[in-house]
Amino acid sequence: MSGAYKRKTNPILFHISAIVLFFLLTIISPYSHAENPPNNDHITFTKPWVRLLPPTVMSTAGYVEINNSSTEADKLLDVWSSTINKVSVHQTKEVDGLLKMLEAENTTIPPMGKLVLQPGGYHLMLMGIKKPLVENDTITIHFEFERAGIINMKFPVLKK
Repeated sequence: MSGAYKRKTNPILFHISAIVLFFLLTIISPYSHAENPPNNDHITFTKPWVRLLPPTVMSTAGYVEINNSSTEADKLLDVWSSTINKVSVHQTKEVDGLLKMLEAENTTIPPMGKLVLQPGGYHLMLMGIKKPLVENDTITIHFEFERAGIINMKFPVLKK
């Protein structure tokens, strides 16, 4: 008798195993994304950019127009970037005769409307830049919406 043992596979058992595996993967797959269901067809971004400041400045601002083509509002839940310690939406407001930048709360894009993040109004505050910004580089900023889920946007760094 030789030392090698050749195992015969049962073709019926093999096919049943393959079908069971396919069935399990089909059931489990949708649940792997259930925490953040993609519904990204109504939120779009136009004209994104980040202001280039001297390399010693560790904070800057980002600007973009966020459009909502849905008949329902969508709330912005969170904003972050792996290259920035803290990203948040701020609004420039006049308080007691002085212009102040205050963190915006309950930022919602209205139905069939837009949120314009621009100099002098709502804008992104990027605080704690981890490496100096370079003109024409891009920064990826992640936006999490209540309905649309997470949308990743590339912002070019511009000297304006």
